[in-house]
Amino acid sequence: MGTDGDTAFATVGDKPVYFDEDWDTGIGGGLWSTGAAMAKYFEGHAQSIRSSLKSGKNGPISAIELGSGNGYLSVCLAAIADDLLSELVVTDLADHLSLMTKTLERNSHLVDVVTAEEFLQEGTTKDLRPTAIVAEHKWGVTEEEESSAVCGKKFDFIFGSDVAYRDWLHAPLIASLDRLSHENTLSLIGVTMQDTKPSFFKSLSDAGFRYERLPDHLMEPEFRGTTFGLFVIQRSKLPPRKINE
Repeated sequence: MGTDGDTAFATVGDKPVYFDEDWDTGIGGGLWSTGAAMAKYFEGHAQSIRSSLKSGKNGPISAIELGSGNGYLSVCLAAIADDLLSELVVTDLADHLSLMTKTLERNSHLVDVVTAEEFLQEGTTKDLRPTAIVAEHKWGVTEEEESSAVCGKKFDFIFGSDVAYRDWLHAPLIASLDRLSHENTLSLIGVTMQDTKPSFFKSLSDAGFRYERLPDHLMEPEFRGTTFGLFVIQRSKLPPRKINE
């Protein structure tokens, strides 16, 4: 499923979003159900998400998508929060970077795509669009192994969908959440409960995070009463910060 030419795949925040799936890229080349659920959540709750992102922040917001695969969720976030975001880092393994870049470049009305090297040299762009950097990020790697777009950074918002579907992914994913989070970071992770075992959530708690599943009434009707779940994750020492008020 996808679109060709100038036909928008979706409209988010009254803005067209262009996207073509490419399953030849790999498992992340298409839009999985949990990703669609998160995109619909962005679209349907733009104001509450914007308020949550701004909470406690006096300046622009940095965001990173983990396991993007295709760039679609990052574009959807930019559609509702473009004026809030200074930096949007879109990450996955090397074999998906080309499709992610293609998706972001097709949506140049929403983001200004630069390389990590260009961003380090020039910083954010001067217009109202957030700067989007496509970068490789392997979960759980050390700082010495990290790409320049991620190395040494903490982000205000971390998001991703279908990222904990195998047990062996849990530890490196949580290690990345830990290393990329500051004390006020808000994370939104989408999972399929059939694939994501309770051990993931126990490991989150053991690592010092607390989590809360968004209630069904905040999901679009087609995603209610299903195994798809969106979870707000924060460091445990903080009271839970709502993104659904």
